[in-house]
Amino acid sequence: MPTEFAIHALNYKTLAAVLLIGVVPLLLVGIAVYFLGQDRISQLAALGATCLAAIIGLLGVWQLSAIRLTADATTLTVGGGAYTVSVAMAQIDLSAARRRLPGSNDTPLTLRTNGIGMPGLSLGWFRTSKGKAFAAVTDPAKVVILPTTAGYTLLVSPEDPDAFLAALRNL
Repeated sequence: MPTEFAIHALNYKTLAAVLLIGVVPLLLVGIAVYFLGQDRISQLAALGATCLAAIIGLLGVWQLSAIRLTADATTLTVGGGAYTVSVAMAQIDLSAARRRLPGSNDTPLTLRTNGIGMPGLSLGWFRTSKGKAFAAVTDPAKVVILPTTAGYTLLVSPEDPDAFLAALRNL
């Protein structure tokens, strides 16, 4: 039976980022178009901008709420929504798995190659000083580093990193 570990991606930082980056600018454009133009096309454009803002907001909340960290005896699945990776437990080097110490520069994320990077969330594929990594990080103080033999490292931030590592080692 799979065990799920909490990753709190739907938090005040990520919600604020979705609103400030995706929703508010479109709503402001819609309001400006509505009040500056009095013809039918302006009203339709304002409605379109408002609908687009709502869609972006809903997709953002869906993506944030879909992020999971699930493990069973054979597979570890990290991520959710548009960015998910599953790796066989046999490919995870549990002897080298460790917590990143607070303030440490151990395996820092450098270049995002395909994913989401915003306040409160790094999700997807990144480059590190040691190669390629798939990250699902919401709290830099709770990062667990899981080296794999699959050519990349997993970086995750479960709510309780020590319990997560203990559970992985007991599977």
